[in-house]
Amino acid sequence: MNRKETVVHIFKDDERNIAVYRLDNSENISSSFCLTDIQVTPLHLLSVALGQCLTELTLRFLERRNLKTICLMCLCTNVKTAGTVRIDKINITLSLPLQLSPDEEVILIRILHQCPIHAAITGSVSITLQICDDREVISYYEQSLSSQTSANISHAHTVSDGISDSKLCN
Repeated sequence: MNRKETVVHIFKDDERNIAVYRLDNSENISSSFCLTDIQVTPLHLLSVALGQCLTELTLRFLERRNLKTICLMCLCTNVKTAGTVRIDKINITLSLPLQLSPDEEVILIRILHQCPIHAAITGSVSITLQICDDREVISYYEQSLSSQTSANISHAHTVSDGISDSKLCN
């Protein structure tokens, strides 16, 4: 059976309203992408929709608790390509710049399971969700984008790719 993997990173900083995307192994972090971009597939769009919804729910959760409203959502989508193309599984890693208590993590997971896109695909697709405290990866995105945001540049090239996709998407 053949498989294909698509990776989408969504970084959001609610204070500065930064929403950025990084597709697959690209070294480019984009504050937006064009739907006519040849590398954007329907699978990317589904991952972005799911990731944006989960990101917004996460930011609301953090804001209500007066915590820093920032997160990185990494969605690794595996597709079976033999015969009929079907999504096999989606592994989601939510990185936060802080450690949640076990009770807070349970509440956040319940909230994230209320995402309408998540609910629509849960019955037919295996979805795993992992929440981790990863200040390093959050700092990486903040530093890579802070100078670019003030200059209003739509594409920011990362200085070095010290954070690998394999670390973000287990």
